[in-house]
Amino acid sequence: MKKFTWRFLEILPGALIWLSFILPVVLSFVWPSAVATYILIFDLFWIYKALIVCFHLVQGYRSYRQDSVVDWRAKLDNVASAEPYKKWQTIYHAIVLTTYKESYETLEASIESIAQSDFPLNQVILVLATEERDAINARAIAKKLYDKFASHFFVFLTTEHPDGIIGEFKAKGANATWAVKQLRKLIEKKSISYDDVIVTTADADTRLHKSYLSALTYQYLIKENRTKAAYQPIIFYNNNIWHTSPLSRVIAFGNSFWVMIESVRPWRMLTFSTHAMSLQTLLDINYWEVACVNEDSRQFWRAYFRYDGDFIVVPFYVPVFMDAVLADTQWGTIKNQYLQVQRWAYGIEHLPYIITTAVKDRKIPFWPKFIRIWREFDGKYSWATASIYISFVAWLPIIFGPDFRNTVLGVNLMQIIGSLMILTWVGIIINVWLSLALLPPRPPQFRRRKFIEMVLQWVLIPIHAIFFSSIPAIDAQTRLMLGKYLGFRVTEKKALEKV
Repeated sequence: MKKFTWRFLEILPGALIWLSFILPVVLSFVWPSAVATYILIFDLFWIYKALIVCFHLVQGYRSYRQDSVVDWRAKLDNVASAEPYKKWQTIYHAIVLTTYKESYETLEASIESIAQSDFPLNQVILVLATEERDAINARAIAKKLYDKFASHFFVFLTTEHPDGIIGEFKAKGANATWAVKQLRKLIEKKSISYDDVIVTTADADTRLHKSYLSALTYQYLIKENRTKAAYQPIIFYNNNIWHTSPLSRVIAFGNSFWVMIESVRPWRMLTFSTHAMSLQTLLDINYWEVACVNEDSRQFWRAYFRYDGDFIVVPFYVPVFMDAVLADTQWGTIKNQYLQVQRWAYGIEHLPYIITTAVKDRKIPFWPKFIRIWREFDGKYSWATASIYISFVAWLPIIFGPDFRNTVLGVNLMQIIGSLMILTWVGIIINVWLSLALLPPRPPQFRRRKFIEMVLQWVLIPIHAIFFSSIPAIDAQTRLMLGKYLGFRVTEKKALEKV
């Protein structure tokens, strides 16, 4: 019965998506006015949501601008900890960089950014989490990095995740879990308290803002139930933003904007990509999920249920910097960009786990559980369907309902929808403004006219919305529905410029 329920919940999202596409086609033949009315309501709702999102985006950007200039290191000296006996001098940071076939240059830039932190490095543990599958390359790179950086940190720890452990995916979660198990042994040997260690898990291309560790320490100390929280920085995909394609830039900025938007709505936030939590928390929830593709968002749900709903994500506005998708060829970049979005959209894989665990957990009140589950489902459903509905479904009553074309609603339908869509330019203008404001300094090999391209790239929004948002999401959910499960795939990126 349990297996049947799980499989049903895997099928459900994809089935609903395809039903949402098939039903308007059928109804356009027999009841076109109903489809047209629904589309008008749908568009009005989405324009309302878009305007709300724009408001939150501006709020998030203002918070980033304010927090990015704060002297967080100085604030630590005056922090009023929730526990007076716990001072920042007792806190250790473990930065776990998971790597598989990454280049020395990528890892060097990431570790260099940590070494430039304004937080005392004698309280920082660098964990380079490598894979046995890449042992020859990884060991050579690890030795070179150790020789250069070991003296900077309290400890430079290299781990090698064994290949072929039964029950594990070849994925980041399994690697990070192995690495932190080795970290735990080190912490016990050093007699450091688990709740004095904050673990940041990051991809190999992640570069920290110099104030990241100080700001994270501050947020950790002022939180009363600090071990029942994850700490989420703002993420900018702009290490190589000048070098990648316009399409990848639009997607990269869109992802950064979404983290900003969610940061001002922390009651909705999930852990995403680079985030941090106490070592005590990781032990309580048994590290990471080792058998799923998107371990970062699953991490929130595992902690949420472990603590019976008493778990939150704490946003803070000091950024980390990552690479946008960039391959050796334009086609390679396009292909990898599609696959990256497909992998993120495959986060719908969590739905069976979320629902079945929520049913079992009777300590969390019904409505908080229901609302969170609904947001999870609605987000993935809208991701797959919204752009298709806005772009194509509105035409169906006119194409398939010949008598409907001559009605008042039929004559005015596209004009009304076109007028409503003009309001979307508000969002595009805000996106252009913020993307220019967040650009790192222009590399000398690019002329000033490159800025024109940075503006004009936003005309690609319709292509992005359909071919690099909705279609990858439909693809991911259809694969889950059909039982063609995705594995973890490292996205090819090239880091060319330091922030």
